[in-house]
Amino acid sequence: MPELTPEQRLIATIQDQVSEVTTQYADGLIQSIETNFQGSLLAIKVSDDWYSLKESRQNKLAQEMLQRSKALDFSTLKILDTQNILVARSPVIGSEMIILNRKKKAEA
Repeated sequence: MPELTPEQRLIATIQDQVSEVTTQYADGLIQSIETNFQGSLLAIKVSDDWYSLKESRQNKLAQEMLQRSKALDFSTLKILDTQNILVARSPVIGSEMIILNRKKKAEA
């Protein structure tokens, strides 16, 4: 197996950290994780299982992801669904995640 670059190791660590949080909610909830270190952005793509979680579970999960992303020194967190629709984002003011989509949009 080839040696990982420092950035690849960091991304693997981030994936482990986020997966730790999400496995208690739904297995396979995380589809992918993208990082933009210059923009201090962490983007997490979640499966449609997000929409089957109760509102309180969505809030708790998003909040825990935000805490992990801040611990990893990201200033911005975005949670997107499989259609790249933004379902939640970190707050500009305050400390609570902003949930934008709780229910799946009807396919056009």
